[in-house]
Amino acid sequence: MNHDDQFCGYEDLAFFGKINAGISHELKNKLAVISETAGLMDDVLEMSKKPGKKQLETIVTCCKTIVEEVNRGFGVVKHMNSFSHSVDDLFTEVNLTETVALMVHITGFLSDACKVDVNSQPEFGPMVYTCPFRLQNLLYHCFVFAFKSAGLNGRIDVSITKDDDGAGRVAFSYALSQPCAPFASEDTKKIAASINAEIHIADDCRGFEILIPRLKEH
Repeated sequence: MNHDDQFCGYEDLAFFGKINAGISHELKNKLAVISETAGLMDDVLEMSKKPGKKQLETIVTCCKTIVEEVNRGFGVVKHMNSFSHSVDDLFTEVNLTETVALMVHITGFLSDACKVDVNSQPEFGPMVYTCPFRLQNLLYHCFVFAFKSAGLNGRIDVSITKDDDGAGRVAFSYALSQPCAPFASEDTKKIAASINAEIHIADDCRGFEILIPRLKEH
């Protein structure tokens, strides 16, 4: 095993751990809200065995809050399930639009996440034959860098297109909120190289693009 293989193996584990830590933290937050809301309901009921209008309104509000948080929790679990299954196949057909959408949700848990607008043409997104787990890792690095560049109150525009040869392109653009180190780091370049993806930097340094080739099946 060469040095790059060792790096990718370690990076795969580190990435899997980071994503699961972020998801578990988000689920913990949902459960905390539900627990606090349920505690408030209990307090209101204890204050009056015969609830008046105000107490009843509080209980109704608490019930709505619990239902909303449960539904959000189901959404988090759905994304977690999709991410977990990305290791089922080393190489497989991947819908690029769906993969980007998944990483938008997952990276949205990050503390420095900002608004992301995704534009995909064609509607259902290009299909590429690649390693889904490494592709997600590469997109994660892209979003982390873009969030830091755009800032908390910024916005990232992501466009997804397909070349004539079937290769997929994901372009990130944003207004710089502060000077940043050039994209991409050596670690990010190694992840891209592991799936033969190319990284192209915009001339004005306000964005970049990744090209994911439609690889032939191994």
